[in-house]
Amino acid sequence: MLQVVVFLALAFSIVIAIFAVQNTTAVDVAFLTFRAPGVAVSILVLISAALGAGVILLLGAAREVQHRWRHRSLNQQLRAANARVQELETKPAEPVAAPPAAPEDTQPIAEPSASGSQGAERPPGTPA
Repeated sequence: MLQVVVFLALAFSIVIAIFAVQNTTAVDVAFLTFRAPGVAVSILVLISAALGAGVILLLGAAREVQHRWRHRSLNQQLRAANARVQELETKPAEPVAAPPAAPEDTQPIAEPSASGSQGAERPPGTPA
């Protein structure tokens, strides 16, 4: 892939050089407050190409720095996670606590006697 990019850059450079050699006409240049009379078109094209390459270089460098920062951050997170895994693997397992038992001071509901007047009364709607 890198070879293709280098080849395309070289081909573009050759095309710009050919254009510069064929276009030597002098033109007046005005940009905002900047004025330059009698500048060759080929020089303008070469300057424009150089500025474009510089902008692309700066954008690529900024992206590379961003990727490196992200890579460093992810490496730090990975190291912390691996350290935590090692810590958990070397730590002896703790026994699991049994669920709490039901309190023993509860008394069962007394069954009503045959006459139905003694014992606890059941709420309406519950079977006898």
